[in-house]
Amino acid sequence: MTASGRGITEVVVGPVHAGIIEPGRFRIGTNGETIASFEMQFGFAHRGVETALIGRDAVGAAPAIARICGGCTAARSWAYARALEDLAGVCVDERSELARLLFAELERIYNHIFDLGAACAGAGYGYGRTAALGLVERVHRVCARLSGHRFLFDAIVPGGVRGEAFEGGAAVIAELETIRGDLERLVHDVLANDSVRRRFEGAGILSARSVRELGGVGPARRACGDPLDARIENPYGAYARIMPFIATQSGGDVAARFRVKTQELRESLRLASCALEHLGGAKLPAPQKPEVGAGSTTGIAEGARGVETMRVRTGARGALQSVSIISASARNWPLVARAMEGNIVPDFPLVNKSFNLCYACMDK
Repeated sequence: MTASGRGITEVVVGPVHAGIIEPGRFRIGTNGETIASFEMQFGFAHRGVETALIGRDAVGAAPAIARICGGCTAARSWAYARALEDLAGVCVDERSELARLLFAELERIYNHIFDLGAACAGAGYGYGRTAALGLVERVHRVCARLSGHRFLFDAIVPGGVRGEAFEGGAAVIAELETIRGDLERLVHDVLANDSVRRRFEGAGILSARSVRELGGVGPARRACGDPLDARIENPYGAYARIMPFIATQSGGDVAARFRVKTQELRESLRLASCALEHLGGAKLPAPQKPEVGAGSTTGIAEGARGVETMRVRTGARGALQSVSIISASARNWPLVARAMEGNIVPDFPLVNKSFNLCYACMDK
């Protein structure tokens, strides 16, 4: 939406922000405090990843795919691996699929807890932000223990997973249970705070129709009552065996997005513990290297922000001819602009952080 004329004041946020997030520029036109126009601009740190990957060996390019973004690496690596495995006709073993589910759910857990804290920060609730960051750190340590990397880089690879030993699985399950208890206390404290809850309620409202028209995915869509989730719509890997409960809310506001992520956290903790119980402590099989020939296919995986899509085309020797990377953040950024309609300027940080989308996924 755009606005101009007498009485319109323009507020510009970015492209340089406080903290370590990547650049993005927001132009907010206001009539008093009410937002009359809202525009977004990305591309300040565009890296040309899709072009740079052309000609590279498809299997050898997996580490570059994993590093497009630090928060979506497991889901995007899984989508890419699925695409190459489809081209090569590789069937991944059951234990590796369980490990993939575990890594994907751990990624969802640390992202969602971070998002709850970010929403608290947007509402000026410092305790909620600090407590959430403490929990995020504990989940990252679990990730490092199980995969060798805090952000799960290269945990999921074409043909399987990195061959780590899942020693101490019972201890990790116990740690996840402790995290669950501390998370429940945090959520209770946040929602019991009248000031915070009232900031959440009615801010950044999206209608189900708007989300469908704009192609929104993930928790942002499910907070509007639509249960769309790739893990259920098209079950893949171990999700065909361990199916998740899909949480929805109908309000479409910051409060609804907060509650959906809270419910998804409970389910992700259950799924992660279930996968660990099935895996036990035995060493995982080494990945099967896919022998990729000529062809084209699409791989998908449900990430923390929604579905991650990898469209891959290869030549006869397995070299990449084209890669199209469609991230959940790219699908959802238009929702932020729509959600800002009718809000006031001080609500921008709160509404934006209730989505907490990725800049790196836009500037790939």
